Amino acid sequence: MSQFIIRPPLVHIPSFKEYKISGKDLAARYSKLNINQPFPRSDEWYYHSDPEGWAKLVKYLVFSGKLYRKDRTDCDWYARKAFVTCCELFGLNTMLYTTGIMPLGPHGFNTFWIGDTIMILEPNESFKDRRGEIHDLWGYLDGDIIFELGDNGYIAQNVLL
Repeated sequence: MSQFIIRPPLVHIPSFKEYKISGKDLAARYSKLNINQPFPRSDEWYYHSDPEGWAKLVKYLVFSGKLYRKDRTDCDWYARKAFVTCCELFGLNTMLYTTGIMPLGPHGFNTFWIGDTIMILEPNESFKDRRGEIHDLWGYLDGDIIFELGDNGYIAQNVLL
């Protein structure tokens, strides 16, 4: 009788700086931007990195567009997967599931705190910009996936803290 040993894949975690912001302060930042928080915040402290740290980590939080299946693994699934993966791999809980609208209609995506502002992450790698080019704000990744609130027609309306 053979025995199988199943091991999780080895993931090299790059070094990054970690900071924290109180849940109260983070909630206030979202409130100032008129982004609703439909449920009470769940954590007293929220952990994040700076732009340089996020630039190293975010590539692990963007998933193949080939995984998309309407109503099964669509935008909300991508955003939730990015949040859970971020918490699991890096211990950072500010890659928040966010809902709102974008040019194609209602949408789920992530917003995240970088230390002085809130940014958007589109966790589906297959999104392209208006010119059909693939790039990001910081120039570290393929895909038009990291951008400022309101850019690319994304309007954040609700965030799950």
